Amino acid sequence: MIDFLTNYLFTPYVQAVLFFLLVGLFFLQHRRATLISTGLSWLRTIILLILFLYFAWNWASEIPSSLRAASVVGMFLINLSMIYNLILGKFEEKYRQALEAYGRDVSNKAQLEKVWNSGKLYLRTRFFFESLLSGHAPGAFLQGVINHQIPADIRQVLGKQGVAAEGVTHQTLLAFLAARLDQSTLLPAELKEAIGQTLKQFAEHAWLREQVDDFLQVAMTNPEKLSESEPPATP
Repeated sequence: MIDFLTNYLFTPYVQAVLFFLLVGLFFLQHRRATLISTGLSWLRTIILLILFLYFAWNWASEIPSSLRAASVVGMFLINLSMIYNLILGKFEEKYRQALEAYGRDVSNKAQLEKVWNSGKLYLRTRFFFESLLSGHAPGAFLQGVINHQIPADIRQVLGKQGVAAEGVTHQTLLAFLAARLDQSTLLPAELKEAIGQTLKQFAEHAWLREQVDDFLQVAMTNPEKLSESEPPATP
């Protein structure tokens, strides 16, 4: 196994073929995807290309064998970085697609869950190394990024789709609850009618509408503040 890695995988020719194959996959990925951070992705790839060519030039130069081996290791690490960028781009593509789909149907709870699931996967991958160097617990750091970034991206996509920020309000919540109530087959007819009347009264009460809108605004913009309004636990 070690001989295979040394004699075949860790050779400049294999690393060069692998690198340009990964660059080709990068081009294909960005031809079919519209990513928010496309400019940053291109910048990273250009930097990696320059570094790879530098290591390749070093290897081809008349330098000590130890430095030539170090150049091959550098090529290998750059290829690992390219693989990471491709994986990150794939995760981001799925996240942006979920955001755009939710922007077209803001009352779709399943689509919103898809936004959060794909967003968590993308952001955890994107900021994993930063979390290790942040000086905080990596899990807490990543959760803070998620709580801030995903609501911000949702607002941005809603604006691009022509949906006002106030589109996610008590009306959206009540419409969702009414639809779920209508679809429910487990509740007795009398209970469904009573809940329906309660929802109508809830929609008509100005004070309740205001509080729900405030809650949704905080949940969308700064969800960590919701814990500040919770009553202290009883000792």
